[in-house]
This record gives sequence, structure tokens and C-alpha cells, in this order.
Amino acid sequence: MKILTREHFNRWYKLTPYLLSVILVEIPFQVICTWVYIAISYWLTAQPVDFRLYLFILFCTLSTLCAQSWGYFIGATTPIKVAVFLGPVIACLFSVFGFCIRFFDTPVFFRWLFHVSYYRAGFQGIVYSIYGLNRPKLYCPEEAIYCHYSDPINFLKEMDITDVDLVSNISVIVVIWCLMHAATYLTLWIKLNKR
Repeated sequence: MKILTREHFNRWYKLTPYLLSVILVEIPFQVICTWVYIAISYWLTAQPVDFRLYLFILFCTLSTLCAQSWGYFIGATTPIKVAVFLGPVIACLFSVFGFCIRFFDTPVFFRWLFHVSYYRAGFQGIVYSIYGLNRPKLYCPEEAIYCHYSDPINFLKEMDITDVDLVSNISVIVVIWCLMHAATYLTLWIKLNKR
């Protein structure tokens, strides 16, 4: 913030090109790191290489970009010592809804967080892209007496992810991504124009 303030008031650049350049420079690194991780994990878990891979890549990439936008917003609004603590706390809070707890197990006054949690949208999209969409039965060893999860629908039922609208989940992630970047811009603009 000190560097940005000094260079902005020296009229080296305006806020919009600065923020756009920071975001556009970081996106390729974020995407490349995400894709390297996906390539390794997808191959190690022997998932099918079909259209599911593209959905998996899409949801993972959008989720990491959304998380990065949250990081920019938290970094712009709070001091460094607070941001280091607040970022993981907010990430844990949003990860609870849709990942650690099901919708119907949540107290009524917290259910609205399911609808604004990009973690929920990303997690549901990732899991449904792998185990949903009429995936055939999974491998079960011959010596096994019973394989409960050989039918992927059993896993989806237990995770409460049987009816997922992938388009609305993508929309939630993209809208939150745009809102966080807009909020970061607004926060920096207010700080730079504060007299």
C-alpha cells in the first residue's frame, strides 16, 4: 500500500491500470500451478480421461481464481498481520458450508452461507464432474465381499450432491470472483482518495 500510494501520487500510473496489470500477471501463474497439480492428482487417482476432465479443470481453475480474488480483497482491506489470520479463518468458514456439513444439518440461520460459498459451488462441481453424469460402476476387487462405493451414486447421495446444476455453480464462482475484484478496486480507490 505504501508503494502504491507513493507511485500513484507521483502520477506514475492510475489505479485501474495498476490493478489490471497485477491481476493479469498473476492469472497465468495461478492457472499453470493449478493445472500442474490437476495433472498429477488426476493421473495418480486414475480418473477417466473424457469430458469429465474438462469439467474438473474448469471448476478447479475457477475456484483458485476466486480464492485469489478473496486474498486480494482481504489484503487490501486489512493490515498484513490481520490479513494473515483473517484469510484462513474466512476460508475455513466458507469451506464448512457444502464441504464439511450438509445443507439439512446446518442451523436455519446459517443456510444462506451455502448460497454465497464459492467453496460449496466449486466442491460440488468437482465431485459431480467426477462421480456424476452417469459414470459407470467403479472397480471392485474380486476378493471384496461388498464395495459400497462401486456405484458412484451412493457416494453422491452420502455427500448430498445428487442434484447439481453445474451452470449455476459456475455462475456463483464467477460472480463472486468479479465482486471481490470490484470490492478490492473500490477499497484501494477509497484509501488512495482519502484526504
